Amino acid sequence: MEIKVTEGKIFLEFSDGEEAFITFGLDKEREVIVVSTTYVPESKRGKGIAGKLSAKLVEYAEENGYKIYPLCSYTRKYLERKRPDLIAGSE
Repeated sequence: MEIKVTEGKIFLEFSDGEEAFITFGLDKEREVIVVSTTYVPESKRGKGIAGKLSAKLVEYAEENGYKIYPLCSYTRKYLERKRPDLIAGSE
């Protein structure tokens, strides 16, 4: 499973053509990633895929010196459990 990162999207393509993803915007001035959506196709849910995408998001944030502002409830819960230090505005 190769998770890819592009401008505004972290995603995973499945062999059947479906895609799981996190969409985000960058506020480079404030050094914040604004996460809007986490999506995993219904047939792929319950397999830890959203967690893997979120781990990649955290890695991306750390590599680039960003905090994360989660509009997405899944990302908020993930960060609260695993990396509350990366939540923008929590300092």
